[in-house]
Amino acid sequence: MVERAVRQSTGREPFLAVVNDDVTHAALLGVAVDNGWPESQILKGGLDDAVEALSDIVTPQFLIVDLSNYSDPMAGIVALAGVCEPDTRVIALGDVNDISLYRELIDIGVDEYLVKPLSAEILNATIRRIVEEETPAPRDDGERLGRLIGFVGARGGVGSTTLAINSAWMMAHEQGLRVALVDLDLYFGTVALALDLEPGRGFREALENPSRIDGLFIERAMARQSDNLFVLAAEERLENSFSFDPAALDTLLETLRNDFDCVVLDLPRFAARTQIKTITGPASIVVVSDATLSGMRDTMRVRKFVKESSPESDLLVVINGVGRDKSAELSVADFESGAELGVDYHIPCDRKSAIKAEGAGKSIAEIAGKSKVTNAIRNLSRRASGTSKVVEKESLFSGLFKRKA
Repeated sequence: MVERAVRQSTGREPFLAVVNDDVTHAALLGVAVDNGWPESQILKGGLDDAVEALSDIVTPQFLIVDLSNYSDPMAGIVALAGVCEPDTRVIALGDVNDISLYRELIDIGVDEYLVKPLSAEILNATIRRIVEEETPAPRDDGERLGRLIGFVGARGGVGSTTLAINSAWMMAHEQGLRVALVDLDLYFGTVALALDLEPGRGFREALENPSRIDGLFIERAMARQSDNLFVLAAEERLENSFSFDPAALDTLLETLRNDFDCVVLDLPRFAARTQIKTITGPASIVVVSDATLSGMRDTMRVRKFVKESSPESDLLVVINGVGRDKSAELSVADFESGAELGVDYHIPCDRKSAIKAEGAGKSIAEIAGKSKVTNAIRNLSRRASGTSKVVEKESLFSGLFKRKA
């Protein structure tokens, strides 16, 4: 039987840990000392003991639970959710290095799963990362400098445009940000089409004549999807050739980020080599791939180029369409090892929702708001936007994370 969790008579405890071995307990003592947290909040026990301890207290901000020696970890996590608040940040510990278990835990809303043995340094680093993901970079409202967010596919057909569209939609509709979504493929771009919008007039003229670029001109060239989401796109006739000075794109982006919280760029792969250089901080660049051998190779190459061309940007690597063709896919571990990088997000394949959304001219979130693919893109959009407009986790875990009446 676990000892009862100790909490102050008022306020919410910063953390509670329930672990079942002395090595992890000692590491958590170091974490508590480093963060000025009460050592009394580190308890000995397992997952059932954590559920019992939390049944009659206010859930802490951080919860660390041990899944070791638990026959059905997912069932235990569901039981834990019944006694927790939706905004509790949960770190699960275990002794099984299983990518399938990791994905299931992340999908249900656990923030991280760590394999034991652990050190205080690893636990502190994990906690800092979770906090930083929800903490915005400081923004000078006087300068009103919006964030640039570029999406580029490591190879064709990996869905970078789909992720750009849906991330921008979530930033605007869920995070409450004012967003400009820019399709830089003026001949074959599909951003406006995917949102059932008629492209505005003047995008080409703006790039050919940068002296004409100002807030009013750009506003007239944009198509309005909602009060917060505006699309800048074109459908140029194939017989019309044109070229523009890269300085024109710099001027365009500077104008847009003065008027918008986020400027989301769908970067055509054929032009990314020159256009990535125009992305300056604050910024995120999302490199999208599939889990194939060629995707692994090209992700490594694109990542290297981004690091050299836009070093200020927060670089995110995403594997999209996980599960589309399991027989041809590399494992995440093999992909990361071969590309010599870490994968930040895995977006599951959901062809049914994607096709339905495309046919309706809507976002995937409007079609399948509680699906795994929506939750995964939601997490990506929050990280890419880098703002304080944090959305409460909309996952199975969030739905379960409510106190029983």
